[in-house]
Amino acid sequence: MVRRYEDPVEVRPSPEGDRPASFLWRGRLYVVRDVLGHWRERRAWWTSAAARAVHGEGDGADGSTDGSTDGSTDGGVPADGRATDDGARTALARERDVWRVEASRGRVHGSGVFDLCRDVVGSGTGGPPSCGDAWRLVRVAD
Repeated sequence: MVRRYEDPVEVRPSPEGDRPASFLWRGRLYVVRDVLGHWRERRAWWTSAAARAVHGEGDGADGSTDGSTDGSTDGGVPADGRATDDGARTALARERDVWRVEASRGRVHGSGVFDLCRDVVGSGTGGPPSCGDAWRLVRVAD
């Protein structure tokens, strides 16, 4: 069974590089036994405030999605859908770095498969992408 989450986790990277070595989720420490995969995936851009604003789907009285009165949304797109800066395009082009790992809480506990992700900062801006420090647990298969 696969369960979806968006829970924040604290990840400790391995000494050799960027891959997760352990993570803390819901007050429990999980040790990574094996890395099963690593990839980048596009975020669900179609659910962002900027994408909703393009289609006129604001929930504010002025058509904005963040409650502001200047007609802009949190993605930098005004309620009429015209992008005014690169911020909106960047918000729609974000990617996330995903690590699929096999991990367990200890030797006596069985292991599970966990997908850990963090946002890739700077993708789509012309500069080299880098990863932020905010990790999330997005899927668990047990």
